[in-house]
Amino acid sequence: MPYTADISRANPACFLFLIDQSGSMTQALAAQPGLRKMDQAADAINRILDTISQRCSQGMDIRDYFHIGVLGYSTNATGGPIVTSILPGTTPDQPFLPISQVVDVAEVEERQVRESDGAGGLVEVARRFPIWLRPHAEYGTPMCQALEVAAQAVGEWAGQHPDSFPPIVINVSDGAASDGNPEGPAQGIANLQTSDGNALMFNIHLSDSGGMPTLYPDSEERLPPDEYALTMFRMSSPLPESSRSQAASLDLSVNENSRGYVFNADGTALVQFLDIGTRAASNLQ
Repeated sequence: MPYTADISRANPACFLFLIDQSGSMTQALAAQPGLRKMDQAADAINRILDTISQRCSQGMDIRDYFHIGVLGYSTNATGGPIVTSILPGTTPDQPFLPISQVVDVAEVEERQVRESDGAGGLVEVARRFPIWLRPHAEYGTPMCQALEVAAQAVGEWAGQHPDSFPPIVINVSDGAASDGNPEGPAQGIANLQTSDGNALMFNIHLSDSGGMPTLYPDSEERLPPDEYALTMFRMSSPLPESSRSQAASLDLSVNENSRGYVFNADGTALVQFLDIGTRAASNLQ
């Protein structure tokens, strides 16, 4: 069965996050008008990287079960594509760091949060939050270019780890590619393989069309007649059984045809999707 490889320090898995940093990401989420897409994307990525590091923690030791990359994409003022590797010390063609090094390069912020005081009230306390990705947005959306860069990096990683759990690429975008149809480059990623199966291509669509999120659709008929929604659905891989089990444990309706795609994601759906998507690689040894 595919997607069942054990994950260890000798045979790690990898996640590559692609973050749309185009000008339209300054717009508010339809379901949460007070929140910009770019702020929600950055917050969700920082949260999931922290969560992944905690999954790998054994006491004071962080075991390198995962290699992590984060790429941002936008254009310059004349439309030239810009793909940036976010983690310090990495490049777009070599974006990955072992999770222990990812933890080391985090900036840390102290934030005031409201928590229960244990007596039915709330109290403000200071909490430290690791930060890897800062909100940023400008100009166009070279999604095709970002996917092509991702395919090269993921292909090289898969060649170096031929028996590992297949790479997982998660694209966070408002869906409107400015450099062509991204289905072909996305298929190029999904065609990459290890001995445990094809790479997984997942997409989170931060739409401004309004309405409730559409979670893990199993057919185009479940989506509105929106060309960007349909494109991103076709770009998305079916959820493997481990992700479906995680979704089902949260009382979400999924089946063997459900895709790794959320349309019109709000902040809650975004964070939830990242958790479910990264849980695909869950056989830690």
